Amino acid sequence: MTKETALEAVTSNVATKTAANAVAVLGATITPLAAFVPFLVDALAAGRQGKRLEAMFEELNQVLRSHSEQLQQLSDDQYKILNESISAAFYTIDERKLALLRNAATNIFTERDAITNVADTLSRIIRDISAAEAAFVSKNFGYELIVISEETLESPDSPRTLSIRPNSEEEIVLSGLINLGLLYAKSSRYDVIGFEWSPLVVKLLRLLRDA
Repeated sequence: MTKETALEAVTSNVATKTAANAVAVLGATITPLAAFVPFLVDALAAGRQGKRLEAMFEELNQVLRSHSEQLQQLSDDQYKILNESISAAFYTIDERKLALLRNAATNIFTERDAITNVADTLSRIIRDISAAEAAFVSKNFGYELIVISEETLESPDSPRTLSIRPNSEEEIVLSGLINLGLLYAKSSRYDVIGFEWSPLVVKLLRLLRDA
């Protein structure tokens, strides 16, 4: 009997099996380049990333099994979010982001109306948003206006305003959210540019909430 190849050894790994099963169920061609390069897959399966993916895909498999009937009737929008969430997991090393991807893949079954007709945009956001950016959105969505200022700019008759200090870590996060299309620039009564939330944020939060 010949010695098993590196690829055969890797495909016996639980995480790889689970991921492959999820892909097979979805009928999706999302396997990353590493899957075609045995030594890269071997490194993935043997390292920390393999353990992270194993945990995520084991949980996701349980979800898919519990929604087996609904899985056969997925809308194109639900399929898009589920497919992109699984695909993005292969390239994610942040456990907090993996949790967000797992939530998105899980919540498609209960939030069908939230993703209808906006799945392409939401899937791009879910793929690219960082855990820090998602936390900022969740924490500060109650503010009606966000400004970049050294001063706290709010008065009793103005919208509830969050002031972000220039050159701070929060300003970097804010910039990322603007690039994702989750914040819009608008005129402000103050001598600074104000930003308000995109309507997509409500839908995004419904997808990313703990399932």
